[in-house]
Order: sequence, then structure tokens, then C-alpha cells
Amino acid sequence: MRSLPHLASFSGRRLIAATALLCIGVLSGCAGGAQPGPTALPLRPTATASFETEDLQQLMQQMVDEGAPAVLVEVRDGDEVWTHAEGVRSVRSDAPAQATDHARIASLTKPMLATIVLQLVDAGEFRLDDRIEKYLPGIADGRDVTIEQLLDHTSGMPDFVETLAAGDPLAVPDTLKSGKSAEEIVDLAMKNPWLDEPGEAFHYSNTNYVVLTMLVEKITKQPVAEVLRERITEPLELKETSIPDGPAMPEPYLHGYWIDGGLSVDVSEQDTSLWTGAGGVVSTVSDVNTFMRGLMTGKLLSPELLGYMLRLNGEGYGLGVQGRGAKCAASHDILMPVEAPIATGVGASGSEDATAAAKAVDSDDVNAEQDANRDENDFATHPGTTTLPTVPEKGSGSLVEHDGLDHIQIGQAGMVYGHLGSGLGYRALTMTSADGLRQVTVFWNASPLDYMNDPRMMTAFDLVDAALEVGC
Repeated sequence: MRSLPHLASFSGRRLIAATALLCIGVLSGCAGGAQPGPTALPLRPTATASFETEDLQQLMQQMVDEGAPAVLVEVRDGDEVWTHAEGVRSVRSDAPAQATDHARIASLTKPMLATIVLQLVDAGEFRLDDRIEKYLPGIADGRDVTIEQLLDHTSGMPDFVETLAAGDPLAVPDTLKSGKSAEEIVDLAMKNPWLDEPGEAFHYSNTNYVVLTMLVEKITKQPVAEVLRERITEPLELKETSIPDGPAMPEPYLHGYWIDGGLSVDVSEQDTSLWTGAGGVVSTVSDVNTFMRGLMTGKLLSPELLGYMLRLNGEGYGLGVQGRGAKCAASHDILMPVEAPIATGVGASGSEDATAAAKAVDSDDVNAEQDANRDENDFATHPGTTTLPTVPEKGSGSLVEHDGLDHIQIGQAGMVYGHLGSGLGYRALTMTSADGLRQVTVFWNASPLDYMNDPRMMTAFDLVDAALEVGC
């Protein structure tokens, strides 16, 4: 299992974020005790938010004052939703930004690709502990890199991204418009030394997800853009989400700006072949929130695989997702029935229509002790688990008996889940509660090459924290 020193890290740089504020039992306040699962939770909220938003708007304006041409936000609390935009779409225009504008979501793509990989695991196409060279010979220079190590960034593979921006900053726009094959990107990365031996340590590397894109395309015999459409965007009706063909973006969109000292370079046009499943998706704040809600309420993955996806290593990273501590959280874990089928019918459970309903249960009411003699093969009757390299004994993904029935723990009490996106010219941040009741997504369209020196980033985390705290 993944066990590493605790520190959040993105794009190869350390990020120690402020503690997130979230009440997982958002519809019932912050009191402990059992909470009803969101059995009738709509993928898209239908009611206008009743909570106060003045503080959120002030933080958005602060990000604009700190140099972001535009900031977009959507906050969901159960069936209520609030969207807002500050700033302009382009520094060369007075056209105001709209909350429905498209943007490049950068590494928010990774949870989507990781979901697809896990769907293929559930379908029996491969195991998480399979060596990647079993399917892509030579891709890892003969090293024993597994599919799981690619997903959780412990493969040791070097990153390719910074080499794209090396040299003259004014040449970056032309570089980004020039497409590359996935093989060329991996070759570019392999000119650098390996970061570590496989499985030894966490090193965030976009190359991992380029290799996973190659795996998905080889197994499905389809371009990743088509796989995304069939397995994610159509089942969840994400009409504004895609991996575009070429450097253009769908209208209307935010222009993205790479900032280098006093230089601001428009990098809106980027050939998506450079990023593929590592960061090639274009979307809206609303579609990202819908994806996160669909994921957390079992509409894309079997409970076993969703729970396993949310198991975090010491760096706070799972399989394509980041977790953060939640100060304002109920004292219960989220459980999902083992037999709960997935909505898309792409996994071993095979149901087309039924959806999994997450069930929140007070930890005092759950007999969390596992039978010491329980054989790992006991899981073989449940979808997906025969393809897991290990069966967790406790925590997210573990089997819990409740009311005489088997359930899977989804995530961990006191945590929220999502990802930070750090693209050239575009930044994004999304977080969701473990029960899927609350989501917040933020876009802004300015970034330095050194993401840790982005003066807007910590304000964005403050904005997310404040949004998650609303109503708690």
C-alpha cells in the first residue's frame, strides 16, 4: 500500500495548504451521529443558494487584485448552487467573464483519467499491480513500474512539462501550438534522470498520466477523447467537457496568461496532444462539480474501486485524487453498499440504470473490526476487488459490516477530495465532500512557470475553504 511522509505535493513542488473547512453532514449541520445518504441527490442542483456569499465574492476580487484577469466559481450545497465570475475574459477586451466560460482545467483531468483506468480494471482488462510494460513494452526502460504506481505518482518517472517552457518565454505560444505524440512526450521526459526507483517515493510527474493515456488507448483501441466522451461526459451529461482536437478552445472561453516577471504571454492556444490525459480537458466549473458529485456518489465506479481510489498515501494523494483535512466535519464515515451497481454499466456489476447511494453512518454504530480470519478471496464475489493488489483492512476501501450487510467505506471522516490544476496560463482547484453533497470549483487564468510562486494560489485555497464552510 501507499505509505509515504505526509506532505501535499503538486507538479513536482511542495504545497502545504491551509486546513480545509467542511461539514460533511451539510444538510444537517455539524452535529455528530448518523446522517442520511444522498439517495435522491441530483447531479446538478436545482435551487438557488440561500447561503451568504459576500465573503466569497471578496476573495474572488482579491484574486483579481492579485493579477488574475478572471476568476470563476461554483459552489454546491446539496440541492443549492451559487455561481459567480469576476474579471474579464481577456486583458485585451472589456468583455466580462461569465461563470459558464470554458477553461483548460489542467490536472483536474487526472481524476477523470484515473476513473477511466479504474473502470477498465473493473471490467477485467488489467490489474492495478500489473507491470505497465506488460502492455506497453519498453515504456519504463525495463523497470518494474506498475499501473498503480503511475496513478499515485510513485513510479519515479521524470516529468516532461518544464522542458516545454525552457528557453525564450516569447517562443512558448508557438511551442504550445505544436502537437506531439504521446511517444514523443515520453521520449522527451526520458532525457531527464529518473526521479526515484519505482515504488520508493512520491514524485508528481505528468508523464505518469501520459503513459496511462497510452494504456487506455491501447486497451480500448480508441482516442482518449472518445473514451472520455463514452465513459464520463455522456453518462453524466457533461455537455461542456471535452478534449478538443488541436489548439482551439470552444467558445466562450477564458484567455490564459503565462506570467514571467513583468511579461504576460497569452497561451490560450495549446495543442491538447501535449497534455492528453494528464491535463488536456477543457470544461466549466459546473461540469467539473457534476463530475466530482457523480464520482463520489457511485455513478462511475463500483464501491470497492471508489473506496480504493480515495486511499491516500503520506503525501495526501490517492489514485488521481488529492485529499485534505476537513476541520468542520461530522464524526462519521461514509459507507456504500457492496452490491451497489454503477450507473454507466461499464464495470463488472453491469447495471445500466441503478445508481449507488452513499450511506453515512456514525462511527460508533459501525462494527469496524474485521474478522482476522477473513480470506482476501471473500471479496471475489464483489465487483472489481479481485483486481486490487491488496484489500484494505481499515480506512477507505475497507469492508465494513452494518445492519448485517457488507458496505465499503468511502473516503475518511474529516477529509475532502479533489485536485489542484497547474497548467500553463490556467489554474483550477476542485474539492468535494466524501458523501458528494458539497462541491466547490475555482478557475483562474494566470500562472507563473513556478506554480508555488503564484500569489493567487493560497487565496484560491482560502476561497475553497470559505465555500466549504458555508452553512456549517
